[in-house]
Amino acid sequence: MRTYEALVGLVIAAAPLRSQARPEFDVASIKPSVPGSRQQLTIQPGGRLSLNSFTLEALIAISHRLAAFQISGAQGWMQADRWAIEAKADEVPGVPAWSPPYLPEIIAVRLRALLEDRFSLTVHHETRELKAYTLTVSKSGSKLTAADAEHSPHPGSMAAGPGVINASAVTMDQIVTYLNRIMDLPVIDKTGVGGFYDIKLRFSPDSTHPLGAPQTDFADPSIFTAMEEQLGLNLRAAKEPVDVLVIDSAMRPTER
Repeated sequence: MRTYEALVGLVIAAAPLRSQARPEFDVASIKPSVPGSRQQLTIQPGGRLSLNSFTLEALIAISHRLAAFQISGAQGWMQADRWAIEAKADEVPGVPAWSPPYLPEIIAVRLRALLEDRFSLTVHHETRELKAYTLTVSKSGSKLTAADAEHSPHPGSMAAGPGVINASAVTMDQIVTYLNRIMDLPVIDKTGVGGFYDIKLRFSPDSTHPLGAPQTDFADPSIFTAMEEQLGLNLRAAKEPVDVLVIDSAMRPTER
């Protein structure tokens, strides 16, 4: 995440992502968020989506299940203006289990249609080779602690600061999303690990930008060593072909 905090590429598909028989929200309201208001995302039974303080770039990322580094072409107001969305789909009787940062597909497909309609959004996919970190399970095996999300006192919660990550019943998507906020290169999940986990990780905060700021003496290991020793995961630098969604055009939303 850039704000959700990317060079040459090969276009492999340039057709618009619009479908003739796409599912849509029955009613939707889009307004500028109140300045300074907290970012919020909820899905209520019956297919009601409520979002607040999201940029267009972030809306595209969560609706397409992509990390921020996989979104190209966002600039100016697309990264600055924040929006509040209230939308309802009458034909959605139930919503499957999901966890941030991504939406269940039954809602995500409708949000993609809403962005196309109200923001006049057009996009296409490219494959680009990016410098990145790949996250894999170490040869000695995972040391992740499985969690029961239904009975966890604080499922999905994450307390993190410089050199510390403590999380309760989180998914690998959530772990990788946080790593993408603190590392100097994109982090690509290749673990193939599903389910929910409790995470306790301590590492030297300087090590997240190994070629950046001057190193300071810390008793804790680098994040690369800590991931392997404490979680049984390998974080390694590599060049990877990455699916990138390119924004061709967009406009501020229309009022309806």
